[in-house]
Amino acid sequence: MTDTATPILSTTNIGKQFGGVKALEGIDFALAEGELRCLIGPNGAGKSTFFRCLTKQYQPTTGKVFFRGRNVSRLKTHEIARLGIGIKTQVPNVFDGLTVRENLHLAASARMSGHEASTACDEAIERMALQRIVHERLDRLSHGQRQWVELAMIITSRPFLILLDEPTAGMTSEEVGKTVELIHEINRDTALVIVEHDMNFVRAIARKVTVFHQGKIFAEESADEIMRDPKVGEIYLGKRNTVQ
Repeated sequence: MTDTATPILSTTNIGKQFGGVKALEGIDFALAEGELRCLIGPNGAGKSTFFRCLTKQYQPTTGKVFFRGRNVSRLKTHEIARLGIGIKTQVPNVFDGLTVRENLHLAASARMSGHEASTACDEAIERMALQRIVHERLDRLSHGQRQWVELAMIITSRPFLILLDEPTAGMTSEEVGKTVELIHEINRDTALVIVEHDMNFVRAIARKVTVFHQGKIFAEESADEIMRDPKVGEIYLGKRNTVQ
């Protein structure tokens, strides 16, 4: 891919204001086709607000959002989803009384029908390694398993881009390890933007990291460079240090 290729996702001058408080200011961001990018920063840095502007939970006060070269700034969440953007927020979006397969089939049926929906379910079950729990009801699964089912529901629609908000929150270390594997599997053919606090998880999945601080992009480098940057450590820890 050349430097002139159109990003799958980009923003220009994104700002978000709540009353007199500027939560975001002048955010220019670009994600290449097939890229996986992590957004990090201390609480209140603006990363979650930016994520919500991308998912259209918030309408930006200023600026524009582009998806595959199209201005999607005024579209609603369900409208950008139809364009090929999968969204997973921290609010669960599953049906506890249904089985894993039934949840997946409902998700697939929202975009396709008949044999195509069944095929999409089978592909998602295989890719997310859900074969052992496919007939279990969601309310009988562990927290991590429920998160994996949600990821599988997203990929049934075969999106071009997936936006994830803290996918490992509340997981055990073993579940986080498996989630690393699943994210790599998804990233084989899908771009991702992931907001995350777990720096070990970020280190395991991301080639490039965007650091937010005080409503602006503070740094944007490779994961290794970000982890070694004493200024980033200072932002997180209040003193000069590297991010652990």
